[in-house]
Amino acid sequence: MRRERDSNPRYIAVRWFSRPVHSTTLPSLLFDSDANVIVFSKLQTKKRLILHQIKKKQNILNTRDMRSCSLYIILFLLSSFNLLNAKNLQANFQYFTFQNMESMPYVETYFSFLSTQIHYKKVADNSFQGEVLIELSIKNDQETSHFDKYLFKTPIITDTLVAQVFIDKQIYGLVNGDYEFEIILTDPNSDAVPLKSSTTFSIDYKENKIAFSDVMILESFTLSQNKSILNKSGYDLIPSFDEGAYFLDDSNTRLDFYVEWYNTQRDSATSNGYLLNYYIENEQSHTPITGFNSIKRKTKEKQRAFLGGFDISDLVSGNYNLVIALLDREGKGVLQKRVFFQRRNSSTEMKPQDYASILNNSSFVHKFEVIEQLAEHISSLLPIATQREWQFASNQLKNWDLNQMKQFFHGFWYNRNPIDPETEWLNYLNGVTKATGLYSTINVKGFATDRGRVFLKYGPPNDIENSVYDKYTLPYQIWTYYKIDQRTNKIFIFVENALGTNDYELIHSTLQGEKYNKNWKNWIYRERGSVKDLDNNDDNREIDLNLKDNLDD
Repeated sequence: MRRERDSNPRYIAVRWFSRPVHSTTLPSLLFDSDANVIVFSKLQTKKRLILHQIKKKQNILNTRDMRSCSLYIILFLLSSFNLLNAKNLQANFQYFTFQNMESMPYVETYFSFLSTQIHYKKVADNSFQGEVLIELSIKNDQETSHFDKYLFKTPIITDTLVAQVFIDKQIYGLVNGDYEFEIILTDPNSDAVPLKSSTTFSIDYKENKIAFSDVMILESFTLSQNKSILNKSGYDLIPSFDEGAYFLDDSNTRLDFYVEWYNTQRDSATSNGYLLNYYIENEQSHTPITGFNSIKRKTKEKQRAFLGGFDISDLVSGNYNLVIALLDREGKGVLQKRVFFQRRNSSTEMKPQDYASILNNSSFVHKFEVIEQLAEHISSLLPIATQREWQFASNQLKNWDLNQMKQFFHGFWYNRNPIDPETEWLNYLNGVTKATGLYSTINVKGFATDRGRVFLKYGPPNDIENSVYDKYTLPYQIWTYYKIDQRTNKIFIFVENALGTNDYELIHSTLQGEKYNKNWKNWIYRERGSVKDLDNNDDNREIDLNLKDNLDD
């Protein structure tokens, strides 16, 4: 999947790639000081993560002994995944700005490469190694502040088809200002055109003024066992390598982050102690989400950094902000920072009574100013609404309050598509319009008829069989669906009880949960409103209804 970048990206689109694996929280570290290799082992999940530090070099522009380091992180997938044909170099890039103990700003850069998109050369029998030539320049007012050109070599591997993620990390000391990254990535073992990209960023840590660092959303973290280039505040941190905005899907059960702040000891509001507040809010309304709020008391002696997060197993799908704030001892806000993320959680839905918390002034529902129109739109939701949603909707229709109806209608579609609820509604409205044109009667809108409900809930059928006129049968239709979810060859039988009304009643279906009537044939064999007893009436004759063999299944 490819994503559009926002105007202030955390990642550079060298080329987006769909990352096939997300690391889980890592177990304890095992450190081999001679080999300088840190090994993570977690056999339960059949994943092995190796961290290999390959170089340390003095940053020539850093007068305060800041070091620039490169490392590999290799995530072995022991499953059957491979990308044999994907041999065009792709990469993901992100960065974070911090200050060191002497208040000098610096930026950490992270590249990630998918192993199956790198070309390899044979270095020995059954041994292969890939390379990426990285050229990175940091410019300030068209002048180059830093230029780095180095050859990133993968570890020697024996299987080039196993999907792995390689990570390169660098640290560069900078001063406040506006900067531009310019990046060129080349696979020396390939004839492919080098990848080029650029992005801008700013550093603005004012002297003696409270400030937050960038917020690092974490893939995983572990308590440091030894000094490591991954170490921050006693933990080894691996940032999340997501695409575009942070996207947390069903497999993500936690949202963890790391952040630092500076100069609280120099501000009268925080010099004698303060509060750290972090919470999750709705991205549009900025309403805090119940159950995702925490406050930590900080004294002036405590370290000015924090690692923490939330269990988001019960956080419903939607667009959110992670908000981190510093408060004075009375709870008054001093400083705040937001990080946007998206959540997809197919196992949890927002409760209708919580819909009011997500309505904002820019919502599409504010276009509806005629209460009768909105009431009809809400009524059209019956075919796809859950039982709880429809009970809540019925109450809104009884109360006849326009604002409450707007809250419900927005929340209903937000629950199904938090990124673009209006488009989700318009797509459904298109189906409602078709149902109205095809299935309406004199007194009933098409969406409220049996055929309209089935059409809107399951989509158009693959086949419709209409009855041939016969005085011994009522008009009927047989709808066949080749597949509904994981169920195949399901039929719906509708009968027009009152001739010429276009009002067809569902009398039988082979889909579980729908009306089932083993005597459905008796319903069809009618003559001018009277039902024939097929078992006892000698006047009945054999009538060929052209019904399919599986109608009684």
